[in-house]
Amino acid sequence: MAELVQAGPKKIIFDNYDSVVSKITTQMDDLIIYEFAIVPSKTTNFVAGQYMSLIVPGATPAPFSIASSPERHDMIELAIQMTGGPHTSKIKLLKEGDHAILRGPFGTFTMQGEKKACYFAGGVGITPFMSMLRWIRDTHQDDVQAVLFYSCKVKQQFCWLEELEQMQREHPNIKVVLTVTREDPPDWPHRKGRVSADMIRETIPDYKDYIFYSCGPPALIDGVFAMLKEMGVAEDHLKREKW
Repeated sequence: MAELVQAGPKKIIFDNYDSVVSKITTQMDDLIIYEFAIVPSKTTNFVAGQYMSLIVPGATPAPFSIASSPERHDMIELAIQMTGGPHTSKIKLLKEGDHAILRGPFGTFTMQGEKKACYFAGGVGITPFMSMLRWIRDTHQDDVQAVLFYSCKVKQQFCWLEELEQMQREHPNIKVVLTVTREDPPDWPHRKGRVSADMIRETIPDYKDYIFYSCGPPALIDGVFAMLKEMGVAEDHLKREKW
C-alpha cells in the first residue's frame, strides 16, 4: 500500500478497495447513482473533490468523481452517466450485491482551505461538489461560505435534489441555486434558464472574494469562466474539472 501526499487537509492513502454494490438509484435511463459498501477490513481515506477508478468484470478501470462525504469511511458513492461506451455498458450491468474494486483516490480538484467557495455544476458534474458540501456539513465548517449553482436541462436530471434543499434550509453558510434550462415544470420552485452574471451578483454580491470551481461539459465551464473574467474575477480564482 503506497502513501500519496495529497494537496489537501490530510494525508491520503492510495489503495485498492474491495466493495459490494449496496444501492443503485436510477435517476434517468442514462444517469445512475451507485453506493459501494467497502469490505469491513478497510476504511476509505480521500479528500472531497477526488475521484476513484472503478473496476468491474470485463472492463478496464474507469475514473469517476466521488460524491460521498470523506467522513463516510465505510462506503463510496458515485454518480455515473451511461454513455453507452465500453466502460459504462459493463457498469450498467451491475446489480446490488455484485463485487467491484475501487482504486485510488486520485486528483487535485480539492479545496485548499479557502473560506469562500462557489461551485458551478452542469448535469452529473455535481458529483465532486456533493462531496465537498457533505464534508462542509459533516465536519461543521460553519466558517466556510459555500455557494452552489447547479444547472440541468430537465428537472429529472437533478441528483440529490432533496438533500441539497435540506442543506440550504439547515445550514446558513450553504446556498444552493438550482436552475433548469430546457423545460418549464409547473411545480418547480427554483430558477429557470442559464446561470447569468446578474444571477451571480444577486446571490453573492462579494463574488470577487470567492474561489470558483466548475465541473461539467467543456462548453459550460468555458462559458461560465469567460463570464466570470468579464465580471472581474481573477484567473487564479478559477478551478476547473472538465469531462
